[in-house]
Amino acid sequence: MTGIIDYAHTETRSFADLPFNEIDALIISTLIYEDVASICPTLMLDETRSGSFAARIRAFEPKHPLIWLKGIWHPELESVSLDEANRELHRSPETHADDKPHEAQMVSVVNPDLTHDLFQAAGENPRYANVRLGAVVEHINQGEQTQFAAATFQLPDGHKRRKPTYKGTLVISFRGTDDSLIGWKEDFNMAFQYPVPAQRSASAYLDTVARLWEGPIILVGHSKGGNLAIYAAMNADPKVRKRIQHVYSLDGPGFPPEIVTSPVYRTIQPKVTKIVPSSSIVGMIFETPEPCRVVSSDSDGIMQHSAFTWLLDGDQFITEPDLSSSSQLFNEELNHWIATLTPEQRKRAVDALFTVLHANGATSFSEVMSNFPASIPAMLGAYVGLTPADRRHLVEALAILFKASTAKRRPTPTPASAPSSATDKGTAETPAGTATGTDRAAPARADTDTDAGTVASPSAEDTTEIAD
Repeated sequence: MTGIIDYAHTETRSFADLPFNEIDALIISTLIYEDVASICPTLMLDETRSGSFAARIRAFEPKHPLIWLKGIWHPELESVSLDEANRELHRSPETHADDKPHEAQMVSVVNPDLTHDLFQAAGENPRYANVRLGAVVEHINQGEQTQFAAATFQLPDGHKRRKPTYKGTLVISFRGTDDSLIGWKEDFNMAFQYPVPAQRSASAYLDTVARLWEGPIILVGHSKGGNLAIYAAMNADPKVRKRIQHVYSLDGPGFPPEIVTSPVYRTIQPKVTKIVPSSSIVGMIFETPEPCRVVSSDSDGIMQHSAFTWLLDGDQFITEPDLSSSSQLFNEELNHWIATLTPEQRKRAVDALFTVLHANGATSFSEVMSNFPASIPAMLGAYVGLTPADRRHLVEALAILFKASTAKRRPTPTPASAPSSATDKGTAETPAGTATGTDRAAPARADTDTDAGTVASPSAEDTTEIAD
């Protein structure tokens, strides 16, 4: 049994020999947690240079007229290879020599050294070394209570032998929740708000990338990123939607009941593969009508959310027949708790939680944990300042989360895997109770009193925010 870092070290077959699969989706969903904004082209730069026909005309290059002429009609994704990006992360700013070790930056709550190790393994592996990375966007806005990040990975699977990335598959990776309290606040806001700003940003990002560059599209995301991938797909222009080959939601939360029953959601659902660990917590939030692939993890409770704990056997996940009883109980209890509250009460409960977390002035979970003993008086003061009803709702929610997050895993089963190719729709469409026993629809929840409306399409204002 191995993990994704081992896979990134040892699986050297090309995408022609081994097509893009669900493990590749998990790896690329995790690479976006690396601090790549400082070493890769951003979407704003690409949009300025290639975003419109007039801009490309003005970018005339007298020394390379043929290249300029070709770029007018078919602009290329401004990007760096994963090999180049990995070497840049090691480059010393003083000597420009490749002697600088990875300096871990806290981008997610997972140990950043693991993300660095994965990025280095991918950059040095011939399977991934020539994958192009560009169109990076990072956006955090405290006023809007939003955190959003995405990047486009272009696979070397095009039809031109001399330039395999030409019209290669565009794998758009949406980052999940990072270390910021703003990002976590936005996740909790999903309990009473739809869509949240990050969802609108994801839709605008997909529309922009699809407008600028050709090629098939795969959407991937871990945690909140999986939710963003599905939202972007179902709100895409019909022409863009046809280009989408597959959507991977990797332990991502679901959607309100009136959204998953809408015609636009049902249209994209056959292309969605949702994968969760056996003791999933995040992936069990809200409705998930499509079958879930349940994978084994070498950790317990909430730590199973980390992609680095998911177990592999060769080029396939080790699967389990069903979700753990703790995961199913969490889904039932959380849904019941949500159903008993009005949208305003949910909002007040979420605000109460983050009032307590912000009590010592922290802006990230790492700051909360590092200063935790000293900040207890401030947190208690903030808690006492809440209304009795807010305190009661907060304690109820924390009790549900604590019970699920501390659950112990069951013994890892004998490896039993299912096909993982992105072209094999059986992965996403096998109904529960089949002979394989590896797919299961997430438990349905009761309808709740929510202020969510119809599926929202991004406005012009939403589209401009990705350039911020």
